[in-house]
Amino acid sequence: MRHYRFVVHFNKHNMSFRNAIKPQYLAPDRLKPGTGTPILRASVEANRVTDLCTAAAAPNGARERILVWLADGAREVTWALCSLPRERWAEPPPARLDAWPALRHARFLALREMHLTLPTVRHALGEVPADALPSPVELEQAEAAWDAADAIESAEAIVRGLGETRFELLQRLEAAPDEAWERPLPGASDVMNPVQLDWLMLHARQHELEHLAAIWRVALHWDRVLPADVSARSGDERMAGLALHPADRLEESH
Repeated sequence: MRHYRFVVHFNKHNMSFRNAIKPQYLAPDRLKPGTGTPILRASVEANRVTDLCTAAAAPNGARERILVWLADGAREVTWALCSLPRERWAEPPPARLDAWPALRHARFLALREMHLTLPTVRHALGEVPADALPSPVELEQAEAAWDAADAIESAEAIVRGLGETRFELLQRLEAAPDEAWERPLPGASDVMNPVQLDWLMLHARQHELEHLAAIWRVALHWDRVLPADVSARSGDERMAGLALHPADRLEESH
């Protein structure tokens, strides 16, 4: 399989939601479908079933989807983030929408990938011993160090770091033998509920979708909330533009 490394470039100007629907050209030209190219394969359109779950699944279907997701890099996060004007990336949104700024969600995904997902995969593949794995406390401390001013200055580095970690995961998982995918992860399984690599990566994907949904909720509805929702926030928070304490979002984001 040929590898593509994706590089994210941010425009200098602010991007409104109207501009966000325009192509961002984040993928290599060879991956862009031509004008008029059918999205569905002919076989998919021809073979209709009444029950979606009756068709036989490919043996490595989940694995292939995981690799496609990783190959996509940080483009979904970039698209969601760029659907907001840059000045709103680190600004707390109206309280009714979310307690975290959009960029904080992107930063958390990058931190989680670096401190949790990648080390766990490397451990599962026998690259690092269990005692060398980062502590969950390290992730909590890194997330708690959120600073809006610093984050907005390093937005490109945050998203680029997420994409680079994804590429590293892709390289390792693509080369992993079937046996590595099938054996229970050490220290994360029990007899009744074994945890394997595909479960770990699908769980990471599910977690990312939750944060993507939060970013899109802010991007789509910021200008549509009632003025009372905005004024309900404290004056100090509205003026200073400071994010809420991580504990306020602990249940929602972890």
